Amino acid sequence: MITFLVRRIKWIIIIVGALIFWATQTDWLTGLDVWQKTEGLNIDRRYQTRGLKAPDTNIVLVGIEGSSMTLDSLGPDEINASETLQLMQEPWPWNRKVYAAVLDKLMGAGAKVVMFDFVFAGATDGDGDFRTQLQKYQDHVLIGSMFRQESGEETEKYIPPNNSLLFGNDKIIGLVNLWPDSDGVVRSANYRTSVEREYERVFHKNRLTNAVDNLVHITLKSAQRFGAHVQAPPAADLTYIDFQGPKEMYPVLPIEQMFVPKLWNSKAFEGGNVFSNKIVIVGPIAEIFHDTHETPFGTTAGPEVQAQLIAALLHNSFIQPTSRTTDVILEICMVVLALAVCLFIANVFLKVLLLLIPTAIFFVTSQMLFSHDEILLNMTGPLFCLIGTGSFGIIFQYALEQFERRRTKTVLERYVSKNVAKTILEDKRSFMDSLSGRKQTVAILFSDIRGFTSMTEAVEPEQLVAQLNEYFQEMVGKVLKEGGTLQKFIGDAIMAAWGDTHSEGAAEDSRRAVSAALQMRQGLIKLNEQWKETADRPKLATGIGINLGDVIVGNIGHPQRMEFTVLGDGVNLAARLESCTKQFHTDILIGATIEALTREHFIFRTVGLITVKGKTKPVEVFTLLSDRSVPPPDWLAPYQDAVKLYRQRQFTEAITGFKKVMEQLGGKDFLCEMYIEHASEYELVPPPDGWNAAFVLTEK
Repeated sequence: MITFLVRRIKWIIIIVGALIFWATQTDWLTGLDVWQKTEGLNIDRRYQTRGLKAPDTNIVLVGIEGSSMTLDSLGPDEINASETLQLMQEPWPWNRKVYAAVLDKLMGAGAKVVMFDFVFAGATDGDGDFRTQLQKYQDHVLIGSMFRQESGEETEKYIPPNNSLLFGNDKIIGLVNLWPDSDGVVRSANYRTSVEREYERVFHKNRLTNAVDNLVHITLKSAQRFGAHVQAPPAADLTYIDFQGPKEMYPVLPIEQMFVPKLWNSKAFEGGNVFSNKIVIVGPIAEIFHDTHETPFGTTAGPEVQAQLIAALLHNSFIQPTSRTTDVILEICMVVLALAVCLFIANVFLKVLLLLIPTAIFFVTSQMLFSHDEILLNMTGPLFCLIGTGSFGIIFQYALEQFERRRTKTVLERYVSKNVAKTILEDKRSFMDSLSGRKQTVAILFSDIRGFTSMTEAVEPEQLVAQLNEYFQEMVGKVLKEGGTLQKFIGDAIMAAWGDTHSEGAAEDSRRAVSAALQMRQGLIKLNEQWKETADRPKLATGIGINLGDVIVGNIGHPQRMEFTVLGDGVNLAARLESCTKQFHTDILIGATIEALTREHFIFRTVGLITVKGKTKPVEVFTLLSDRSVPPPDWLAPYQDAVKLYRQRQFTEAITGFKKVMEQLGGKDFLCEMYIEHASEYELVPPPDGWNAAFVLTEK
């Protein structure tokens, strides 16, 4: 399966890129809440990054609060002096004589347009007075109508003003609706609409009731009556609002202060001059009226939103979204760019960088178009095409590469050590360096089975191979556990190294090598115990030699059959030490450098100075007793003292010391016997001058 995917990886990525592009053209994806919210957040971010615009000074807000501190601060005489203030003290909804008085006061102050952000739907007291004022100022006043879906009803109704307020003139009516997006944020307006458009927009199948066609928004009518050359956007679509900023961009004048003479003549109202030749919006400001809306700049009262709509109309400032054709072309380009990065760039970090750079450029470009040209670029679709295709390509390629790497590593590990396989696959530079060879300090371990040749003659081949496989599985497992490299099998022998493919320092490499040897000793004891119960599994004995030295690390062989290995005197000495275990009747021999680096971790016994065949300089060797988890045996110190006496030519004293050690060991010990034999000879015939106490080995 992995091979199938690897061979077709490019086509798979191309197909997924095409599917991602196709998905961006479907309502199934673009209609998801998460998609809509993401696009909404992208739009809001652009408003907020652009910053604030100056409010239009031609617009003034008169706000109605839920409870008025002004009225509470007035005395009875001041309230009794104004019928309107007295009516304001009555429970909500107010007598409509209040609005009649407000309209008359504003028009008397020179207001050019008065817009009531209310739907005066029901009949109530004062309708006659209000109607009279509406008729009187019909060319300068507007009141609201709206679409509303009643609780429990499936259809949305058109709610016009109470008919008793009208006088056959529907020109004073305008829609006050604000249209939130699916995430509840108002970002756009519908300046012109109709029954059919609202029917399609809201219900898709349930027709609106009690509606009229060719409905115009109250803000558009207000701007047109103000006398501005308003170029209203087309009626076919919602138009993004060019918001000037958050709430309180337009200061709100409390409605009740208009009827307090001392406040009317204050700096805030300037005796009514503040309304002269202005558009005045009268509406609810307090939260108890539930006329607040979420905008890109936060929660804002309905009349303040209406003011920002009017300002956009007065300045002919509209946010224009890009066409669907532009969006499709951009989405195709993003898919192609992502495919090019995934298919033609090899380095994964460079791939990520080449995806991040166009993403950043796209963010900056979309912001500049929005801030300076009032163009709203669709971001979610193109970014989804770029990031979706690119992410899939990178992750898919990386995952397949890792699967393929693991599969290759598994195959390699059957023929070379895990460390070599890891170096080939992960540390390619180190591996390439090794092709030409390099000098390095490496700990080398050789392990060999004693009497293997005679075993091959006495044991059936199938039984021998089975036992060898069990043996190698146990021994090699110890090497790998300690991070060693299995260099090769030489018949029944094992060659391992620490520090060839990677090094943790000579001391740590040495410690791991000795620890592996100790575990191999314990592992063999365990195997021999198990084999006691099996007649076709003879007992095995091994010899292990360990040495630390400078070697050449490299790939050696024929171009068609290379072998990653180590060469040099350090390797040869380790092999000689393994062979010497037979002559010294011990299972492990350690070189002097290894012993010096690891004596804090392990307990060693001096074997002696030896001169191997082909060398003239003797080397000190030791045998491994145990790690430091157990105390040194009592006989070890006397033994080491006896060895010192031997090397100092005090042969009689040395013989006495070795004999005492043998008594402690139960009367038999090969090394003690060896030293006693040589010391006895030297008692009779002293060694020549320049004697170095070394044992000369004549065999490899």
